Amino acid sequence: LKVVAVGGAGYHGSLLRGFVRHLGTPGAHLGPRGPDWLGLLRFLIVPLGPHPVAQHLGTLDGRYGSAFLDPPWRELFARSEPPPSEPFSVAGRILGYVAGAGVTLALPVAEAMLTCRDKL
Repeated sequence: LKVVAVGGAGYHGSLLRGFVRHLGTPGAHLGPRGPDWLGLLRFLIVPLGPHPVAQHLGTLDGRYGSAFLDPPWRELFARSEPPPSEPFSVAGRILGYVAGAGVTLALPVAEAMLTCRDKL
């Protein structure tokens, strides 16, 4: 099961915290398959703005980096106001990434939680 999470580092941190608290706790009701079901869940992180996990994923996967870490993507989401026209298809990039994500990188949730932790 692919879970596509589109947002900033704070959103992804909240999502992963919720996953760890509710689905990763011993005895959590996960249906008939139990904890083995957790191995079937894959988070696909799509960054909007600066994102430490995305930077890490970009160093490991050139295709990911070219989709979400190139200058046009960063500039689009660094603006305070939306541009008058979309310089490229945001949905197209995301859909292309999801379609091509047959092999995912094994990034443990705990590692992602440490990388996404609040800086405050």
